Amino acid sequence: MNFIRKSTLAFVALCALAVGATAVEPQKDQKPPPPPREKQDVPKPDKPPPPPRNNDNGNRGDKKNH
Repeated sequence: MNFIRKSTLAFVALCALAVGATAVEPQKDQKPPPPPREKQDVPKPDKPPPPPRNNDNGNRGDKKNH
């Protein structure tokens, strides 16, 4: 019984020390946010037109209605 009481007291004391050590940890320096950047207009390159479609249904995989 005496061992259980001492181990319980030691466990509670260790938990209290751990909580105290984490609570005292210094805060990191808070830096102010960077100033907002000006939006830059980036020209988009013209895309070439897509190739013409073939109406032969080449790779459909569905051959039920043919």
